[in-house]
Amino acid sequence: KPLDAFHLGSQDDLPPSIESGIKPLDAFHLGSQDDLPPSIVENKGYNRFYFLPLILGLIGAIWHFKRKEKDAGVVGLLFFFTGLAIVLYLNQNPLQPRERDYAYAGSFYAFTIWIGLGVAAIAEFLKKRTSAKTAGIAATLIGLLMAPILMAKEGWDDHDRSEKTTARDFAIDYLESCAPNAILFTYGDNDTYPLWYVQEVEGVRPDIRVVNLSLLGTDWYIRQMKEKVNEADALPLTMTNDKFVMGVRDVIRYYDYKVEGAIELKTIFDVLTSDDPNDKVPMQDGSKDNILPTKNFKLTIDPNQILSTKTVGAAQKANIIPSLNWTYNKDYISKAELAMLDILAHNNWERPIYFAVTVPEDNYIGLKKYLYNEGFAYRLLPLIPPAIDSTAGDNDQIHTQAMYTNMLSKFKWGNIKNASYLDPESTRMISIIIKSFNQLAENLLKEGKKEEAKKTLLKLDEVVPEKNHLYYNVIHRFYTADLLYQVNEVKKANKLVEQTADYINKEVGYLGSLAQNGDNLSSREIQIGVSVLNELIKITEKNKQAALNTKIKNQVKALESKLMGNM
Repeated sequence: KPLDAFHLGSQDDLPPSIESGIKPLDAFHLGSQDDLPPSIVENKGYNRFYFLPLILGLIGAIWHFKRKEKDAGVVGLLFFFTGLAIVLYLNQNPLQPRERDYAYAGSFYAFTIWIGLGVAAIAEFLKKRTSAKTAGIAATLIGLLMAPILMAKEGWDDHDRSEKTTARDFAIDYLESCAPNAILFTYGDNDTYPLWYVQEVEGVRPDIRVVNLSLLGTDWYIRQMKEKVNEADALPLTMTNDKFVMGVRDVIRYYDYKVEGAIELKTIFDVLTSDDPNDKVPMQDGSKDNILPTKNFKLTIDPNQILSTKTVGAAQKANIIPSLNWTYNKDYISKAELAMLDILAHNNWERPIYFAVTVPEDNYIGLKKYLYNEGFAYRLLPLIPPAIDSTAGDNDQIHTQAMYTNMLSKFKWGNIKNASYLDPESTRMISIIIKSFNQLAENLLKEGKKEEAKKTLLKLDEVVPEKNHLYYNVIHRFYTADLLYQVNEVKKANKLVEQTADYINKEVGYLGSLAQNGDNLSSREIQIGVSVLNELIKITEKNKQAALNTKIKNQVKALESKLMGNM
């Protein structure tokens, strides 16, 4: 691990991206290094170290073994057992989220010892040809240039977080997406720990109970959820502790009993947690386990309860459905899903229930059609699912007024517009932000609220950087441009169209050379890029932007010729 991008160089800030800066070598495994696109050269993770820190470390290691073999062996063992040995022992798949994490810190320490000794080796070599003083000064300068100065020059900009407050601000946005006393399901580290920080340290929205679904599969965490924390009440969990202790109901399998129709959720839950042998089936080892006999669930709705808890307003009374009916989306129920079903069955709509936008869809347990986006979280609402007819490239339901208030009045944006560097997690959130603004503007236009839609798009322009940090952002940018034309922001639309077309032109031109070498991913990205360009041609023609339309058509023709030449 120490011999990776940190000591060779990197193409960008996403793994795997080793690039030394020596073009012939890099071209061998990365493709052509000529006419690199903006996604590479404008990425602040584009760091070229030319193998120099690695070479200096290897010089130090060789010199160390020649001078003091036993000492070098100790450092070598530290290097091996805190680096490669961990990889061999875990036998993990590539691209692990922790492959640059603290687990390998010891191997970095060991290798930096050798980098330091590399300076001593150079000094000893130079002493044979010049004075000791001159050799010491020269070796120090060479060592500084080969490692710390070079690495600081190339790597400082993509390690500078001084202007970025995304972790804190986005955490506030998740919480501010929720109504009072809400239950908010999250999934990973980045949508959980910052939320706990702003609640515990800054006192932001302590009324919300953050529930991490990755932890909810453990008995100790479920027990914690049964206790009040700060101003957040305990979760409406009815299971006694013996029902979910480790080793009990860790996994409940699905067996299709051909049950007709949807079954009330409370009935299903009672079957899942029953200790009655008659409610269990025999296993191969002779034991009896609970099973899931059907995936067709129902949660009956009391409209008066929905209105009294202000889950929806009186204006939406006619849209309240008699029951939630859905199909469970897995072939098993883990302890986490069992706890979720307990909450859903017994909450009685007394507390709002949300899923963070970063929660994977398969964790919605089949409830997606009843989830409404209110900003950075989807709210579970007992409303008639609307017919989705979106041109903004997605199929989310929108709780328009709540989302508009949250995104235009409550949210903070982490200075993503002006921060000198945004890490990969922050740039991934930009895609979600652009998509959310597009969805909101589109729904406002459908409701005849053109002025609010315009304000929404202007807010997007105000808070989101113009730069495309991710290639697939061009899809969202196209929809933004189309919406800008619809609210008569022609100049902004033209600017965005031109920027997007120029970006795609450079990216696809480069990707064509990679596709020539059989890179299937590049072929797919080329298709997406050309498709977006063709859509930009359509919207500029529709909105009578002749000059821009002609420019993009010429770009497409030139690209097609270039791509044909690479075939």
